[in-house]
Amino acid sequence: MYRVTSVTHPNSKSKGTIMPLSILVVDDNEMTLKLVSATLKGDEYEVHTASSGAEALQKVGSVRPALAILDVMMPDMDGYELCRRLRQLPVTAHIPILMLTAFSEIDERMKAFDSGADDFIAKPFQPQELLARVKVHLRRTQTVSAEPAPEIQPKHIAVFSLRGGVGVSTLAVNLAVGLAQLWKLPCLLTDMAFLNGQDAVMLDLPLRHTWADLAKSLPENIDGEVLQQIMLHHQSGLDVLAAPKKAEEAEFVTAEQVTRAFDLAEPQYHYIINDLPHDFSVTTLLALDRADVILLLLAPDLASVRCAASALDVFQTLGYPAEKIHLVLNWIFGGKGVARKEIETALRQPVKVVIPNVPEALVTALTMGKPLALEAETSPAGALFEDLAYFWSKEEHRASPPAAPSPALLRAQERVHKRQQQKN
Repeated sequence: MYRVTSVTHPNSKSKGTIMPLSILVVDDNEMTLKLVSATLKGDEYEVHTASSGAEALQKVGSVRPALAILDVMMPDMDGYELCRRLRQLPVTAHIPILMLTAFSEIDERMKAFDSGADDFIAKPFQPQELLARVKVHLRRTQTVSAEPAPEIQPKHIAVFSLRGGVGVSTLAVNLAVGLAQLWKLPCLLTDMAFLNGQDAVMLDLPLRHTWADLAKSLPENIDGEVLQQIMLHHQSGLDVLAAPKKAEEAEFVTAEQVTRAFDLAEPQYHYIINDLPHDFSVTTLLALDRADVILLLLAPDLASVRCAASALDVFQTLGYPAEKIHLVLNWIFGGKGVARKEIETALRQPVKVVIPNVPEALVTALTMGKPLALEAETSPAGALFEDLAYFWSKEEHRASPPAAPSPALLRAQERVHKRQQQKN
């Protein structure tokens, strides 16, 4: 579950200096925080506390804990969810995590282990037992041979159209949620429609932080901790960089800040989905240049086809390879439209995906702030977006699925298998 944690303090500037190991304790009960801190404080350990999951996620970048102790029952984000998120961050992916809870049933223990915890301690705990378990887990990390963490090669997916109203944000949001649920790996959605982006609303996320917060800092002063502090966290495990609350804040987000954000995000996330505005601004071009695949959306109408043709001309001028561009035809209205073959002939490029018209489901999703991909188990429209997420996943992820696949991945694989059987 975990790898080596050096006895040299992560923040130590002098090589080999023995300093206390950092331990992060998360509990919404002040008395529990004090008791755990009193038990562990000393020459060996430096205890850092947080009273919520959100506060803990903000602190891990600077604290860089060697071990974490999490309470299960906390408001907003319980210990299980916090544990899952800590496992997604490179800095805490392999550290020992202990869960504290008043529940002692076997089901609760299994939930703790399933979420990625290494040990389970029932409340009320004996200080001597807690200290002994902490020492055992940290001793194990110091005796395991060190292995370098595998380098993440992110897949950038840009969702784009020069024509508004064709479903760019709908596809970007559902694709991002679908990828997060399929692979249970760090995924980032960036809403780069700085003037009027609504991804946070579509995900029912409070706009506590946005790109505008990043704009307050010089690019050279932005680090991983600053970036994590402005992230919004969705229940699917998806992280979101939201568009500014106010239109007038959009102009303060610079290309240098966007570049810095991408540079910091790439080593942290397996998938980066960029929801782009309907233009070729400098920041839009930054995302398009980095994209491994560009999903060029159009509706079955002449104006959309014309806008798609203009975009393809620009892509050709920029030297983008043809295989980088995937045409996506979104049938946004119920009546007849320009036929798929006619569109392919006009654009001299095949349509990769056709999204059928599902107006009622989309209206409900937008009203409730609940993307269709969250309803994939029961909704045909949700299953469609889950399948699209699988289709645009990394080839290596599809070829070598995890030993313990997520329910979303099992559903997607089953549907792929059924389609293959039908073809045969």
